[in-house]
Amino acid sequence: MNVKNRKCIRKLSLKSLYANRRRNLIAIFAIALTTLLFTSMFTIVLSLNASYETYQFRQVGGYAHGTFKDVSPEQAERIAAHPKVKATGVRKVIGITAEGVFAKIPAEISYMDANCTKWSYATPIIGRMPESGKEVAMDTAALQLLGVTPELGAEVTVSYSITDKDQTAFTVTDTFTLVGYWDYDELMPVHYINISRDYADDIEAQAAKTGLQPFRTDLNVMMASGTNIQGQMEQVDTDLGYTWDSYTDPNSVRIGVNWGYTSSQLESQLDPELVIAIAAFLLLVIFTGYLIIYNIFQISVAGDIRFYGLLKTIGTTPRQLKRIIRQQALLLCLIGIPAGLLLGYGIGAVLVPIVLRSTQLEVGITTISTSPVIFVGSVLFALLTVLLSCSKPGKMAAKVSPVEATKYTDAMQTKKKRCSTRGAKLHQMAFANLGRNKKKTVLVVLSLALSVTLFNALCAFVGGFSMEKYVSFMTCADFIVSTPDYFRYNPADEFITPEQIEEIAANTKASLSGTGYAVRKPAYLWMTEDALRQDYARYESAEQLDSHMSRLEHRGNMVMGDTRIEALDNSLFDKLQVFDGDISPMLEPDNNAIAIAVSLDDYGNLPNPEYYPKVGDTITATYADDVKYIDSRTGELRTEDTPEEYFQAKLYGARDVEYTVCALVELGLSTLFQTNFFRLFFRYCTGV
Repeated sequence: MNVKNRKCIRKLSLKSLYANRRRNLIAIFAIALTTLLFTSMFTIVLSLNASYETYQFRQVGGYAHGTFKDVSPEQAERIAAHPKVKATGVRKVIGITAEGVFAKIPAEISYMDANCTKWSYATPIIGRMPESGKEVAMDTAALQLLGVTPELGAEVTVSYSITDKDQTAFTVTDTFTLVGYWDYDELMPVHYINISRDYADDIEAQAAKTGLQPFRTDLNVMMASGTNIQGQMEQVDTDLGYTWDSYTDPNSVRIGVNWGYTSSQLESQLDPELVIAIAAFLLLVIFTGYLIIYNIFQISVAGDIRFYGLLKTIGTTPRQLKRIIRQQALLLCLIGIPAGLLLGYGIGAVLVPIVLRSTQLEVGITTISTSPVIFVGSVLFALLTVLLSCSKPGKMAAKVSPVEATKYTDAMQTKKKRCSTRGAKLHQMAFANLGRNKKKTVLVVLSLALSVTLFNALCAFVGGFSMEKYVSFMTCADFIVSTPDYFRYNPADEFITPEQIEEIAANTKASLSGTGYAVRKPAYLWMTEDALRQDYARYESAEQLDSHMSRLEHRGNMVMGDTRIEALDNSLFDKLQVFDGDISPMLEPDNNAIAIAVSLDDYGNLPNPEYYPKVGDTITATYADDVKYIDSRTGELRTEDTPEEYFQAKLYGARDVEYTVCALVELGLSTLFQTNFFRLFFRYCTGV
């Protein structure tokens, strides 16, 4: 006879729980412990991610999801109205100062609206944002460099070059009234000097009178979701009829994704091995919790097996017996899971700073995540673990017959026992007890072993960050000595003098020294116009690119592009990482072998191989004793009044040298002469 009385089943579950209070405490403790494990794990992982993202955001200069670059007012309005765009922030850079007190860290003069100010960590803690006229807000470090005491109403004099990312006009010196300031963050790449929209428009109008195009306006955005940012931004462009992958198409609205977001990095670098590793770790956690809770419910069902047998004699169905056990488990979860959530979050929050210290990141960036994913994920995984754990004991209770239940014993059948005359010993009794139910013994040992395995896995994860490996990817040196021009990509006749090199070498071990040398003579590399356009298109508009190409010297389909000829001493030469080819020909005297510097991704792959010459190719470099710019209309030297589109380089004492490319190499992202041009390496003793 089937009993379809849910109220009765619920009452039986409650009565059974009440009759086994001590066992319930153990079960609640196991559920809380499993939930604690999930919660602390999610808290640590998401807090580490949030802290790492904060660190990256401060280096990037803001935490907006991305940027629609160089937009018109109409484009900005249409993008802001798109349903995938949650919020927008406008920024217009009108100038930069990188001289004098700002030689080390430059300052950008720009207008930011409220959202952009907030997302750029530039919200004044004292005062307000500039609203009109010559009002200004900036960080305290910039004020200190200018010799101004941080006080509202103070006068601040700033000299800067009128410029945006594509064009430069003239220098302006203005005195502003300080209306707000904030503490400077040492990780920020620049000092923000924020001005009012009125002032920005006035300066833009002055620049337009000199022939400059309207200054570039960037639209920073927060998308509907922090995942698949690039896909969302591309969808916005597609929906509005724009392209995003062209520097020359006038209907193109280029996009930039904030690389500080982990999701944007994972989307470009996610590989099957990482997915498998994450899935394996989660399964390990679930299985560990499953064994702990399963053992408790198994013991509970075994202890109450006669009770379940009696219930079957009065007509309780197997399905109803399973429901009784499942309801008991869920009722215990009502107490165990909240307790585990609170304890797990607290323990995770305490451990995050400790874990961050082990990764050698600054403790000051510690961010304790409050993401709902922590709690929702922990509850779901804990419930899944509990339901899986009580499933098999429920089946055991449902299968047992009333007659078998009265005779049930937890011991398994074993082989015939042998008599002994040596008497009982404690360790023999212990081993004999373990053998009564070998399956249970195996499960207990396995659960203990998995707990240790899980702990070791967490320790390996926490200690898996290698600062040495990270630094070795960024540079092949422990430190680099040079002038601010070097670190800001500015050209200079000499970054560091021979006397300074000798002084540094005298105070360091010989094994630590290494010097790079640049050929002082102007040098140019002949390459296809398509390759050069691909390089310059990242920095110039279509009109500027056409104008630039027209001013360069051509030989058929080849065009003369800037390059950097560098020579390495033995120490740095030995640190070259060969991607393709062989550098041994560079050691041979009178051999015009040369290596091309390339930039590899995190996995050692070359992203744009078509941009570089192939190993074995013969390339032509042109050296000149001097370079002067002439007016292409007259052939005479240019003057201050000559428009830029008529500038043309004229080489004096030019000579061509042919080289054979023997290798493509990498030597640290921040080593030697940073440049956007081709870098060609010699061994120092070879000469040029």
